Amino acid sequence: MKGSRLHLDLFKVFCDLAETANFSRTAARNNLTQSAVSQQITFLERHFGRRLVERDKKAFSLTEPGQVLLDGCRRILETHREVVAGIRHPRRLSGSVRVETIYSVGLHCLAPKVRSFLQSHPEVNLHVAYRRSDDIYSDVLLGACDLGIVAYPWPHPRIRIIPLKRERLVLACPPADPLAKKRRVRVQDLAGRNFIAFEKDIPTRRAIDAILRRAKVSVKVVQELDNVETIMSSVEVGLGVSILPEETIARDIGSGHLAGVAFSDGPFYRPTGVILKRGRILSRSSLEFLRALSKR
Repeated sequence: MKGSRLHLDLFKVFCDLAETANFSRTAARNNLTQSAVSQQITFLERHFGRRLVERDKKAFSLTEPGQVLLDGCRRILETHREVVAGIRHPRRLSGSVRVETIYSVGLHCLAPKVRSFLQSHPEVNLHVAYRRSDDIYSDVLLGACDLGIVAYPWPHPRIRIIPLKRERLVLACPPADPLAKKRRVRVQDLAGRNFIAFEKDIPTRRAIDAILRRAKVSVKVVQELDNVETIMSSVEVGLGVSILPEETIARDIGSGHLAGVAFSDGPFYRPTGVILKRGRILSRSSLEFLRALSKR
């Protein structure tokens, strides 16, 4: 490779390789040979003096310096796209926004904001992925996503938290359940009941366990599930009751598939928030989407 200067094509090849995890597919995507892709990656490694890619035949992965470079390359390419778009169409937003969210927020609370944002900014490529909270924190720190949305956000020295709404937690039960007929229930009313829970390492599960523990109530956990949709389905067919965010089950309450009953010894709330890496410079599109999330 002639010269020692870095250029945008190199950054794009590196980002494509990280995305495809395959030298052949990266070559095809960039109209290059596989050998040329390998040479470009070798050039980057020599330029920075660090190994960027683990060359294991069984599995592809980036080294820690490779992850740092990937974050930087994505920001450089995104900035370039925005500059070009800003020159050609000064008032339009464009480029990509990568968002990761937990299921319950993404499927039930985020969807209307995504639709509204895309209607206003159709040229923005808004990509939403559903992940667990600990994975979202990792991806935000690695630069794999621009914004993360989690419940019960916890402090981290390299993470900035922007609070969103607090969701009221209610008893979720089948409409035929005797507790569904009450205007309000106590946590003590759940004693001994079959209970559908989140998996133990999910923040909402830890918060619900704390509510039960403070009330000195013991339930029979018959299922531990990793997302709110499967919990709702299990409750709907009568396998047990649960405690869930009211807004998450609002549609099923309206359709008569579930009942949601407030707690008289509450209220209990689930806080949600946006997390982003401290010091990260967000694109105009990411900032605009963040503003859209913060609107009531």
